[in-house]
Amino acid sequence: MKNAQDFLSSLLITLVIMTILSINSSAQDKGEISFYSGYQMLGGVNVYQGVIDGHLDINDAAFYSGSIGIRIRPEVLLEIQYLYQPTKVSFDPNGPTPEFVAFNADVHYILAGARYEKSFSQTATGYGGLSIGTAGVVPDANFDPAWRFAFGLTVGAKFMMSDNIGLKIQAQGLFPIQWAGGSLYVGTGGAGYGISAGTSIVQINVGGGLFYAF
Repeated sequence: MKNAQDFLSSLLITLVIMTILSINSSAQDKGEISFYSGYQMLGGVNVYQGVIDGHLDINDAAFYSGSIGIRIRPEVLLEIQYLYQPTKVSFDPNGPTPEFVAFNADVHYILAGARYEKSFSQTATGYGGLSIGTAGVVPDANFDPAWRFAFGLTVGAKFMMSDNIGLKIQAQGLFPIQWAGGSLYVGTGGAGYGISAGTSIVQINVGGGLFYAF
């Protein structure tokens, strides 16, 4: 929880700085900065390594995210996003060995992409976007992290509450590609097993938050 609080505090500080820098600017709608949270789900995949096979699952949990975008056309925004999900990862094997293993882990996404927006009214706008980047599962110190190429698909809507401040709601699909081949180590004590995924992991999230248009 402390990591989540630190993350949200950093986003709030960034928002305040952007507000101060934008006070004297006469040009509006150059871009926006957002911070939001919600619930992230799925993340299960069948894994295998030699005679060992089972199900690896990133447990559903809250996520925290921030993004900054620069407008290159009235309807197109280039955006960079960071997403953080503190959760647990569990491995449930098939057969008598190894035993069920669960451990704390942080899930990270760093994505960059483009977002297309369509205004419905003076205050409401819908949007969709595609982004690419990297995804990582960083377990406790006793386990090895795994990072992979990833892409994301986003749909959402935003509603202006003032000239600069608005509310955003969105859903996102996140797709780490070929998490297979990583050596995510599971085990306890002096024994363990390296496992690799047979298919890619898929996560989805829904959430909302605030954004500042500058």
